[in-house]
Amino acid sequence: MPVTFQGVYPIGDTKTNALPVKSLGPAIGYYTRVLGFTVLERGEKSAVLQRDSAQIGLCENSDDPENASCYFSVLGLEELLAEYVAAGIEPSAIRDEVYDGQNLHIFFAQEPYGVCFCFGEKQP
Repeated sequence: MPVTFQGVYPIGDTKTNALPVKSLGPAIGYYTRVLGFTVLERGEKSAVLQRDSAQIGLCENSDDPENASCYFSVLGLEELLAEYVAAGIEPSAIRDEVYDGQNLHIFFAQEPYGVCFCFGEKQP
């Protein structure tokens, strides 16, 4: 099954349209080459990226990247895990969780700049 990102949702107070990064250039490189996003817009201190239906923003600001996290709803979770392992990411193992009455398969990964991601796929 091909991997498809269906959407992105904040965890806590994270602003998915302004994920904090310390340096925009290296962060864009990581998000595009490793996480599979494409750049839609780029400014001096911010950028908008997209993968399928999930759109995020990166922003050099005073927020701490280690306090930012978001959830990506995907199809093809096992394939995404394999894609990220092949790219050199060390994600967690897939596990089952129930959130808001939905059965989910999920895994976690943290980008080297601090932002934590949860990737999940709904299960019947």
